[in-house]
Amino acid sequence: MFNYSWYAKKITAKSADNIHQTLAYGTINDIKTLKKTAGEDKLLKLFLKHPKKVYTTSSLNFITKFILHTKSIDEQKYLKSAPRST
Repeated sequence: MFNYSWYAKKITAKSADNIHQTLAYGTINDIKTLKKTAGEDKLLKLFLKHPKKVYTTSSLNFITKFILHTKSIDEQKYLKSAPRST
């Protein structure tokens, strides 16, 4: 499917980490392939159930509005610039 030396040799749609890394750092073709492979429902479910702080504000806005078509998320759980909870 994908071949990223910076993260993993194979990215599967079963791992929330792989999905977040692909959404945050992958190309638009990588994201299209991920959507096709995982399915939009599963992709959205994993995105919302397992948030990761790997997104910039602009990338999170793009992913939520144009890729996943969702509006109501807690951005603090996704933005890498947001403070970590202690």
